[in-house]
Amino acid sequence: MDTIFQWGLNFIIMIQQIDTPLLDSFFRAITSLGDELFYLLLFSFLLWCVDFYLGIRVGIIFLLSVYVNAEAKEIFQQPRPFDILPEIQKVYASGYGFPSGHAQSSLVVWGSIAYWKKQTWIRNLSVLLILLIGFSRIYLGVHFPTDILGGWLFGGLILGLSYFIFLKIKLDSIQGNMIFKIISITLFPVILLQIQSSPDIISSVAALTGVGYSLLLFHSFIGGIRPGNWLQRLFSFLVGIIGIGILYLGLKLILPSEGQSFYQLSRFFRYLLLGIWISFGAPWLFIRMGLARQVEKKS
Repeated sequence: MDTIFQWGLNFIIMIQQIDTPLLDSFFRAITSLGDELFYLLLFSFLLWCVDFYLGIRVGIIFLLSVYVNAEAKEIFQQPRPFDILPEIQKVYASGYGFPSGHAQSSLVVWGSIAYWKKQTWIRNLSVLLILLIGFSRIYLGVHFPTDILGGWLFGGLILGLSYFIFLKIKLDSIQGNMIFKIISITLFPVILLQIQSSPDIISSVAALTGVGYSLLLFHSFIGGIRPGNWLQRLFSFLVGIIGIGILYLGLKLILPSEGQSFYQLSRFFRYLLLGIWISFGAPWLFIRMGLARQVEKKS
């Protein structure tokens, strides 16, 4: 293992020999495309302005990936490069290094978008972003090359499994007893959070739970939604972002922070509401405001 770490450090040192302020700024910008806030805005845009069920699928796959990544990091407990050689660190990062969450998330998100939106330019852009985001983490000194490869491996497995699941399950026509669905969604976080309860795990499980409840509400009260024209979509996005700001940033300021009493519960509550707002509350509001059109429920 020490040999692998040393090889990784040597590789990082080698590529950092070409660093410049411009390259540093470029790769900091690239790596931000793998941050939680960017994906939050991306999923919201897909849900509200492109295709509701595309956004739901991509969002679910991403949240499952975040959960798996957090569990894997706790299992492997591998250091980051700057834990061994602090001077190579160019951006903030915390927690364990393997597998890379940025590499894993970029592959599952852009890989799933490329699969469901089959345009050539989207596929080319997806491949480019996956490679650039992965390389940026190495250049910035926060991941070993093996962390990136591990992230892509885990991401590929999740993407393949998700593809199989979505072939079998159509989100717009899930059948079954309503009470059973509610109980299943409610038990989902109770079971998963017994295994681990790190901040990333809490947020991913809470958001997934919110999406689960939202799908039940969506099928019961909306059925289907069609975005308006592009001006209406733009206004919808701005209105929705205000709601995200209140829940994501506003509640963060007033609820307990990490280290305080009830932090885990408050974090779960915040991400639960965020999942419900993005996947049900905002679409319902857009219809009421005339910014989107309700369509017949699919049978």
